[in-house]
Amino acid sequence: MTECCRRRRVPQVSMPEAVRIAYEEGPKWVNCFGRAAGFMTTCVLVFGQFLLCTVYLVFVSKNFKEIGDHYGERYNERYYVLVACLLLLPLFMIRRLKYLVPLNLVSNLLLYAGFALIMYYLFTGLPNIKDRELATPPVEWIEFFAIAAFSLTAVGSMLVVEAHMAYPQSYLGLFGVLNLAVLFILLSNMFFGIIGYWRFGESVHASITLNIPQDEILSQLIKVFIASGIFLSYPLNGFVVITVIFSDYEKSEANGRNRTLMEYVVRLVFLFLTGAVAIGVPNLAALTELEGAFSLSNLNLLCPALIDMFLNYSAGYGRLMWKLIRDIVLILIGLIFGIVGCTVAVKQLIHDLQLTLGSM
Repeated sequence: MTECCRRRRVPQVSMPEAVRIAYEEGPKWVNCFGRAAGFMTTCVLVFGQFLLCTVYLVFVSKNFKEIGDHYGERYNERYYVLVACLLLLPLFMIRRLKYLVPLNLVSNLLLYAGFALIMYYLFTGLPNIKDRELATPPVEWIEFFAIAAFSLTAVGSMLVVEAHMAYPQSYLGLFGVLNLAVLFILLSNMFFGIIGYWRFGESVHASITLNIPQDEILSQLIKVFIASGIFLSYPLNGFVVITVIFSDYEKSEANGRNRTLMEYVVRLVFLFLTGAVAIGVPNLAALTELEGAFSLSNLNLLCPALIDMFLNYSAGYGRLMWKLIRDIVLILIGLIFGIVGCTVAVKQLIHDLQLTLGSM
């Protein structure tokens, strides 16, 4: 994307614009597909963020349901999704990113307070590591990769944050904001993955917060902290969708009067649709797997590889065509991973939807 900016002599481009420029810079036979490829990238970004926000709603509803079940009547978790959507409505109507920053700061504080407190349950009663199955058949790895990829698929958020930074030059680089953030996320997930499985074994749930007791004050506090943190991060991830959808409107002042009203309508529809999917298929693991496989394969592998391949078409691919080989390998990995991961997740979601419809 930085190379696209350099070639077009513009300060910044979005990922859909970068894909379009790359197609225009590539072989002649792909030039005509530039606009279509850019539009498809926009659709992928929107759908990826849609799945992400749906996962957040399911996560929040499941955790608050456990607390509600302990203190009151046992309501279906779909009612909790509905309440979460209603509470999110005023927050999701915030249109300026700078007003979402304090919200996201509170979200991070709540999340890491919950992470710190949950250590008590993780390190209490650790069994002998030899009692755990340390390896599974390779056929099960694809599900793991898809779920693990979920934590690395926030490409839309990454791009929006960079676009609104006061000093975007500090975003990239070896010790830039992006690398440090991803490294921290990787280490956090490795830690919770290893310790969580060591502690709970095969009985571990899709979210480790669902494994801790329901009837203890500390465990309830942890659930409230982490679920509230995820709840407050929904508006920022939804903001990405609005930014992508209305990026073309920013370039035309003629649409300025209608844009605000249209944006509010899109926000309402987006919130309603994520809530509807969360109510229809509240399977946290399958939704997480689908979002991880879909977004990682498209936004982290296919798009960057295609952009790089076409941008290097005129400049050359280096000795022994190593850049071209690298890009082709990334494309193949992305295709295989995306098709297999999405197929497994969709089958599970269809099964859950059939159960939901059958219970009505």
